[in-house]
Amino acid sequence: MLLANERIRNRLKRIGILIVILLAASFVYTNFYHSLFSPRTTVQLSPLAFSDVKNLSLTDPKLLEYLRQEVLVPPSTLPYALTEESVKWPSLFTKQLKQIFGNKTDGFFIECGANDGEFLSNTLNLEKEGWKGFLIEAQPELGQKLRTKNRKAWFANVCLSPYLNISEIQFAVGQGTERWKDALGKLLLPDNKIGGHRLYGKVPCFPLVSLLAAIGVKHVDYISLDVEGVEMKILKTLPFDETLVIDYIQLEVSHLPEGAKAVKTFLKAKGYDFLFNHAEDAFYKRRVKL
Repeated sequence: MLLANERIRNRLKRIGILIVILLAASFVYTNFYHSLFSPRTTVQLSPLAFSDVKNLSLTDPKLLEYLRQEVLVPPSTLPYALTEESVKWPSLFTKQLKQIFGNKTDGFFIECGANDGEFLSNTLNLEKEGWKGFLIEAQPELGQKLRTKNRKAWFANVCLSPYLNISEIQFAVGQGTERWKDALGKLLLPDNKIGGHRLYGKVPCFPLVSLLAAIGVKHVDYISLDVEGVEMKILKTLPFDETLVIDYIQLEVSHLPEGAKAVKTFLKAKGYDFLFNHAEDAFYKRRVKL
């Protein structure tokens, strides 16, 4: 009887040891499996700061990832939340854009100097007709207003750099009526003085080639530049080759220190034909090679 009890105890002891071994093995296997096959997105990486990317090359993967995570706002999927601004203050160029693009519905636009996304917007009607696009506005308060409109385009609340680098540049705003003073922001450069503007502070500036690389765009049907005097400098940052094709360029020329004639000469050399002037803007078309 004692011998039988001893055998039972020994058997139970061996079973207990075996269970412990199996549980330990299961724990080790589970953790090893998850370390190999769990998605990388579960790893929390420290976010990059502006200071980490400002000296990188213009298409460095780290810079493009920073732009996607910290700068770029995807097109809204919500219904428009527009006011009466687009009715009271429509684009000054509706007729001209209709003349150029007709009923085109599959284009891609860029509007730099996008204001609040509605007031005098050159691209809102195109967007409503099915175009995709990219809105850029340097003034932070206008950027906040723009985001409330639920535009169906990419958005960046930064300035387009007038140089081929990443930087922070002093920005000034207008001092007119409430409606217009925000709309007349400008970068302060040696040849683009403060004038009647009020100093606002520094804003981050990225070259257009970097912003477009971050969203994978290489072909633009129409770009509108209204940046109070630095339009020519921004044009000079563009490659004008197969890496970025722009079909139509509209830019304000009334505040250019270089003058409208210099723009015409520059763009002609880059393969663009002058179309017409309207209001304070000039329109150009890319010359198609036969």
